[in-house]
Amino acid sequence: MRILFVADAASVHTQRWATGFCQQGDEVHVASFRPAQIPGVAVHPLPTFGLGKLGYLLAVPVLQRLASRLQPDVVHAQYLTSYGFVAAAARLRPLVVTAWGSDVLVSPQASVLARWLVGVALRKADVVTTVAAHMKAALVDLGAPSSRVVVVHSGVDVALFAPPAFARAAVPPVHIISTRNFEPVYSMHTLIEAAKSLAANGQRLQLDLVGAGPLRAGLQAQAQAAGLQPVTHFHGHVSHPTLAALLGQAHVFVSTAVSDGNSVSLYEALACGCFPVATDISANREWIEHGHNGLLFPCGDSAALADCIERAAADAALRESAARINRAAIEQRANWQHSLRHMREIYDRALLMHRAP
Repeated sequence: MRILFVADAASVHTQRWATGFCQQGDEVHVASFRPAQIPGVAVHPLPTFGLGKLGYLLAVPVLQRLASRLQPDVVHAQYLTSYGFVAAAARLRPLVVTAWGSDVLVSPQASVLARWLVGVALRKADVVTTVAAHMKAALVDLGAPSSRVVVVHSGVDVALFAPPAFARAAVPPVHIISTRNFEPVYSMHTLIEAAKSLAANGQRLQLDLVGAGPLRAGLQAQAQAAGLQPVTHFHGHVSHPTLAALLGQAHVFVSTAVSDGNSVSLYEALACGCFPVATDISANREWIEHGHNGLLFPCGDSAALADCIERAAADAALRESAARINRAAIEQRANWQHSLRHMREIYDRALLMHRAP
């Protein structure tokens, strides 16, 4: 199959899908506003001439000429307020569009223009995929026919992300890890404030922060002011094998995100048997039952987060039980190979719909 992704080539999510199908023998192309190199994949630039969303209209004829030359079997646009709109405006078919999270849960509520852009993408798509079940109602509200909306989790490599071969070190110190980026939506300052409170109460801890973003310098300054610098490690982005190793060493995974669609970070932690402590939002409630296989806390509440971490650190039986439950859930619901097969079925469905008289 010849597949044209209309998506951000610099995004790890785009790269995973493009690489996954490339490795299965498909011819894969990516049309993107941002340049990036993806092994085995042809990346084609889309211009905006520095005009922001207005520039999307200028990219439409460029994308049309590219599609006319490539003649793809299917077009897959990811993120509705940008690439989804451009692919729909270019009238590319068969068209699959994917909602990632903020493009459905945040932007359309804050901007009339964003709501219109999303509506265009949803009306023109043959199939709409979403990365989490809780987003389906929002998509239907924005104009997607319910019968065309399919949930496809962006799964994880369950062979790589697996429980460690050896038992984790004893607590204390409690080993905490977060793999969310340093951006406002992830509220990482809440975790550092909670760690400060734990340390002040005598809790020995180690804090691994894996990610990058514009707030890094501020978070480093916050950690230093809290006296956490000796036990806090800012790793930046790391390779998948290194990430799996870090998750395998940690006792507790923390997500402080105030909004989420599909959290591959959470899936990776669950697959590695790392105990999840996460914000009480729909994306996390889909995977975590409070007190059963993880703990939930209100967004931005550092005191509640500190209490959850302390509870997790003190209850080895809860951590061990949750590790078994969560590993089984990932194997059943978020296995990357299953996700690839599911998306292939969706491509076939879109192609049949396009060919139907």
